[in-house]
Amino acid sequence: MKFGLFILASWAEKDASAQSRIYGEALEQIQYAEELGFDSVWIAEHHSSRYGIFPSLMPILTHVAAKTKTIRIGGGVSVLPFYNPIYLAEESAMLDLLSDGRLDFGVGRGSADYEYGNFKIDFESRNQRFQEVLDIILGLWTTSGFSYHGEYYQVDDITIAPTPLQKPHPPVCLAVSRTAASIDVAISRDLPILTSFFTPEEDNLSLFRLYGERCAAAGKTPQFDQSPYFRFVHLAEDEKEAKEYPREALTWVRDLSGYRKTLTHGDEINVDLDEWRRVRPEAPPAYEWELENNTYFGTPDQCVQWIRTLQNEHNVGYFGASMSFGPMEHSKVMRSMELFGKEVMPKFK
Repeated sequence: MKFGLFILASWAEKDASAQSRIYGEALEQIQYAEELGFDSVWIAEHHSSRYGIFPSLMPILTHVAAKTKTIRIGGGVSVLPFYNPIYLAEESAMLDLLSDGRLDFGVGRGSADYEYGNFKIDFESRNQRFQEVLDIILGLWTTSGFSYHGEYYQVDDITIAPTPLQKPHPPVCLAVSRTAASIDVAISRDLPILTSFFTPEEDNLSLFRLYGERCAAAGKTPQFDQSPYFRFVHLAEDEKEAKEYPREALTWVRDLSGYRKTLTHGDEINVDLDEWRRVRPEAPPAYEWELENNTYFGTPDQCVQWIRTLQNEHNVGYFGASMSFGPMEHSKVMRSMELFGKEVMPKFK
C-alpha cells in the first residue's frame, strides 16, 4: 500500500494576510509528510476560489521540490484545457528535472463552469481540448520535431528543451469523478485513475469497480497500485473528538463547493455563505451522513480497519488522505498526520 497527502489550501478567513500563512502551513505539512514516510503529495489547482488557493501547479510544485528530497510530487490536477500545451510541456519537463524525477502528472478536464467562463473557454469543448492538450504534451515530451494538428491546437515541428528526466515521461494519472467516459479515456491511454476525496464512498468504489471491469474487458491490467484513492481524513486518540472537530471545516468546504456549482462566471471570493445557506434550493446532507459516506474521521485503529477493507475488498493499493480543508487548525492537522504516519501507515508496509 502506498500513501499520499492531498493539499487543498483552503482560504476560509476574510483576511487577505492569511493567504501567506496558508501557504506556509501547506509547506510545513508537506515537509512533515516526507519525514513521516508518505510516498507522495498531491496539490489541487483552483482559480478565483477560497476552496483552494493554488491557481497554478508548476510554480508551487517546483517550490515543493526545492524544499523536499524524496517525496513524489503530484499535480492534483492540472486542468489541461486552461493551458498552452507547449508551455505546460516545457514547465513540467523542467520540474521533473529539478525534482530529480519525482513528478507525477495528474490531469483532468475540470468541472467548474465558472472557471471556464472566466477563461472564456466553451465548457462543452472541454473533452476535445483535454484530449488534444494531452496528446501534444506526451508528444513533445517524447518526440523531436513533433507536429500535431487538432481542432483547437496546432503544433508544427517543435522540439522542446529540457525534456523530462523520467523515461519515457513522468507518470500520468487521469482524474475521474462520476462518469464512465473518463474511465474509458484512461483505459484507452493505459493510464491509472485518480479519484476525488469529495465523491461519496460508494460512488468512488463504483468507479474503481468499473475501471477494473473495463480493463479486463479490454485485455488490460488495471493499475490499482498507481491509482490514488482519496478520502477526507482526521484522526485523534478519542473517537468522539475525531468525528466532531472537523464539523465546521467539512461543512464550510461542502457548502462552498455547493455554491461553486451554481456559478457560470465570476467567483466565490466574496460570497456570504450564511446568506446562501438560507436561500439555496435544497438542504445538504446531514453531517452524520457525511461521516458515514464521505469521511475517515476516527481513531488510528479505525482508520487501519477502513483502509484494510479498501485493500482486501476493493483492490485499493494507493490511499490518499485530505487532512487540511476549510478552517482546520494547523496544529490539529499536524497531529492527525502524526497519528496517521506513525500508527496507520506502518501496518501496511
